[in-house]
Amino acid sequence: MVRLRVGVTAIVMAGLAALLAGTALACGDKLVALGGGVGFDRVIVSRNPGHIILMLEPATGLAEANEKLNLAGSLSLAGHEVFVARNAAELRAHRLAAAPDLILVDAGRAGEIQPQPVADKKDPVILPVAYAPASELTARELEAGCVAVIEGKKGTQLLKTVERVLKLRSRGEAMTCDKSVESQQA
Repeated sequence: MVRLRVGVTAIVMAGLAALLAGTALACGDKLVALGGGVGFDRVIVSRNPGHIILMLEPATGLAEANEKLNLAGSLSLAGHEVFVARNAAELRAHRLAAAPDLILVDAGRAGEIQPQPVADKKDPVILPVAYAPASELTARELEAGCVAVIEGKKGTQLLKTVERVLKLRSRGEAMTCDKSVESQQA
């Protein structure tokens, strides 16, 4: 009788363990179905996190891209410290307070953004960003040098370009335009 009770208890426990294992494996899948998950192509963790200023002046392509693609949030998720400037005064204030490594500006305004050097601090890289297909870029936008082009609906090209620029900066190398990289046009 005792053996029968032990056997039944063992079978019941094994059944419960099997049921709980199935539930544990499915943990979290409901969030993805409800829109709470993050796609794997958007999860980029930076090996070179830095201080980045987004120059989001109203009515520019970069401001529109940030509004639609949440570039500031994606950069923060990647491990960067992101500051948003909406005008030249805010850019100066962030530049003095944060010592940025990179300043992202709209490609149409890149020639106008020349922050003043700050004593004892390395000058940041200014990366022009265009939110349009490369064929629509004007000659003035391309004069700025390297232009990161945001195409599509995700903005991952910009995240990869930012990672490459910060990697070069950490090595003490200058940013070069690599025409084989699809997000760089010059």
